[in-house]
Amino acid sequence: MSGHDPLALAEWQRIRRYAVPQRMITECAAARQRGDRRAAWTAGRIDVTGAAAELTPHLAPDLLRWHLPRALGGYTTLAVDQRYVLVPAGAAIDPETEVPVLDALSSMFGSQRLSLGTARWGELNPAEVSLLPAHLWDARHADELRTAIGGSAGRAPGFTADGAPLPAEALGRGDDPASRAERVRLAPPFAEAFAEAGFVVGDEPGVPWPGYPDETTMRSVDPTRLADHVRRFARQFSMSTWMLWLGYPAYLRFDVDGATVRVTPQTAGGHRYSATRGLPRLLPDLVRYQVDLDLIRAGRITPAEVHPMVRAALFPGAPAAAVVPAAGTGPASAVVRESVAGPAPAVVPASVAGPVTAVVGDSVVGGSASSEVCGSVAGSVSAGASDLVAVPVPVAVVGVVRVRCRGDWHEIGVRLGRLDLVTHTDTERQRERALSAFGGTVSGCFAAEQAWHGAPGRLPRRLRAHREDLWQLMIHGGTRTVLELLDAGMDPHLRDSRGRTLMHRMRSFDHSRLLPRLLAEGVDINGRDKEGSTPLYLAVVHEWPAGLIIALTEAGADPHLPNQDDMSVIDHCDEILDYQEDLDPDFEAAVAHLRKRST
Repeated sequence: MSGHDPLALAEWQRIRRYAVPQRMITECAAARQRGDRRAAWTAGRIDVTGAAAELTPHLAPDLLRWHLPRALGGYTTLAVDQRYVLVPAGAAIDPETEVPVLDALSSMFGSQRLSLGTARWGELNPAEVSLLPAHLWDARHADELRTAIGGSAGRAPGFTADGAPLPAEALGRGDDPASRAERVRLAPPFAEAFAEAGFVVGDEPGVPWPGYPDETTMRSVDPTRLADHVRRFARQFSMSTWMLWLGYPAYLRFDVDGATVRVTPQTAGGHRYSATRGLPRLLPDLVRYQVDLDLIRAGRITPAEVHPMVRAALFPGAPAAAVVPAAGTGPASAVVRESVAGPAPAVVPASVAGPVTAVVGDSVVGGSASSEVCGSVAGSVSAGASDLVAVPVPVAVVGVVRVRCRGDWHEIGVRLGRLDLVTHTDTERQRERALSAFGGTVSGCFAAEQAWHGAPGRLPRRLRAHREDLWQLMIHGGTRTVLELLDAGMDPHLRDSRGRTLMHRMRSFDHSRLLPRLLAEGVDINGRDKEGSTPLYLAVVHEWPAGLIIALTEAGADPHLPNQDDMSVIDHCDEILDYQEDLDPDFEAAVAHLRKRST
């Protein structure tokens, strides 16, 4: 029933584990209960302009993040270079209508903070924006997701009302909408499935079904959900022709005439390409089969791990989830996360996260203003210190990892990125480290320790999982989470799988708060990753924000240090940037500042 590559499901399982942190969901839910939408925006890491706030009074940032497309390809971060229009439920949209516009990220390695503004619909190119129906972002309409994917009043396709997967022999046997949606999923791709979903299937001479360059994309599209979106948007925008772009040159064209929707496979080659540029488009990632259902059916997650509003929509017969009180609003509790050392949960007292009482944006109250603090966008609505009662950050714990060393199994203690070679004495550690310093070969526990700190070598699986857990917590929790983890004792010198430190990944965070902290902790601003690149080199090559480049330069970053290809920052400026056109003026000014400081 899933129709998904197991590798794709594994990727989505990872996304569901990290990309919308439980703390964010809890804090957003608590803020909604209080009627405090500013606190919900703060917890959901989204800047909302005043005009957008008036258009989206029931915006649920955590629900929005749950449904937004992801970069994939091994990344849990949001898809880049996308612009979304948040479409209010039932509203008629004409060229003069002011609509909420969400600008997604320009880099999958940057901050995951979002920004919501507005624009007149007539000023937008319908072929360059993607439409988000209200059930993907409006808390009042979240329950409509079940209908959009073909569910019945009592259940989602493929499941009972309480979230139990139906046996294969029971799928598609009834006459209710959910059974029809099951038959769509079971129909041979692709024309048969569209016909089962209620489309009138047309044929374009020379363009057979399937015959697409990216069949994987086509197989992920849910015709039932697609029909819902086409009819919904045709009615709201009074536009009768839509397209689903499947990758050049193939697309599907939809022509709406009342209740009838004709779908025709077409190609955009030659003179037709220009004709497609003005057609309103539907994004395949927003009309895919609901991945949560596939994950549950495959046994990769349980209904309890699905966002509470999404779970309630998909499984109306399941018991309502209890709202976890924010810190300070109920009894003290422990934070529970699954340990990578085994299936048993690791329980960590909430107090270990450090004394956090209130937060503005991603910065602890009392800190300086930053690019990640609500209010950084001109005209945006800022959250105040009293707007958010913070839930402590979940702390990733492993405990011990066993490593083969000197013919025996030794234990390495690990917590928050710090390793403790508990089996070895201080004298043994000094001897092995001296051996390594003189070019000798180390093994066992000491080889694992070296690999942990960036040297070539293989890490035990559980150490890799612990490192991944920490980085994912920081990427999706933002600067606030990084600072809390550091307060809780995380190793500030932690490296990722490419040997990069927090300095190398500063673009993901608020440098005005984090950079001084890392410098005070002794993190090397000129540290090299496994490719020999310094943070400043990555900043210039990937055109990071100008303020961050200047901050690294002022903190002592050396632009003359070469990487493994014998290329320095100055070399890159002289050999590449000098010949590039259309560079951002702020970036050019930052490079000019860097050059001046390097002389």
